Amino acid sequence: MNNEAVQASNELVRWLKMLSLPRWAKAIIALFMTATLGVAVGLIAWAVWQAKLELVAPAVSILTIGLPIGIIVTAMVFGDGGAAKLKELTATILTEEIPDAIESNLSFAARNDQFALISIEKSINGCIAEYVVHTNRLRRHSDAQCRFALHLKLELNVRKVNFVVWQNNAVASEPTTKLRYESCFFGALKEGFVMNDLPISGERPDMMGWVFIKHLPEDFLINASERLYFAQDLAFFVRGLISAEFGHEK
Repeated sequence: MNNEAVQASNELVRWLKMLSLPRWAKAIIALFMTATLGVAVGLIAWAVWQAKLELVAPAVSILTIGLPIGIIVTAMVFGDGGAAKLKELTATILTEEIPDAIESNLSFAARNDQFALISIEKSINGCIAEYVVHTNRLRRHSDAQCRFALHLKLELNVRKVNFVVWQNNAVASEPTTKLRYESCFFGALKEGFVMNDLPISGERPDMMGWVFIKHLPEDFLINASERLYFAQDLAFFVRGLISAEFGHEK
């Protein structure tokens, strides 16, 4: 199969996944597919009953071709619901997949006594998510605990994401702050994020936000592997930010 055929096939699959049909159209498709397969099965039974074996082959061909196509079309057309489905997937990644990835990553780090995850607060409003990651760590040569709350905001607009790391004004304005997170920011840039040179202010009292923007693949929301990669990669970024903060507190 040449590249043009592969591309055309991928476009067809993407279109089918995005397809949103009214109920009457879905009912017509279901009836048509059921009638086609029913005729094929009935033809086989009638041909065997009447000993007309020459009719069995055409009926088997209909089943061989129609059944796989019917299963694929049914799964794609009836499984996805256009904009409603995309909203559902957006809620899933913001509410479940990203927090779960962060929790799993930080839980693994806790095994190495780097820090312990206390909780992840989340507030979801449509395509916008606010997260507060609470962690702590024992200071060296002391029983006192170093606590830290990382405030994040993520705006996921189908194939574009804005990611904001919030900090207190006093901390964000320090000349060494950006240098402290330099390796984390460098990793984000390598993953395709574009960082604003200056933090944003005015949205939250006494806080500034480092903003990262990234364009995602067109099929990001309907591609489970893309979503998983993004969530896990974001979890590594969050872990790096927390590690940098605790390293600064030593």
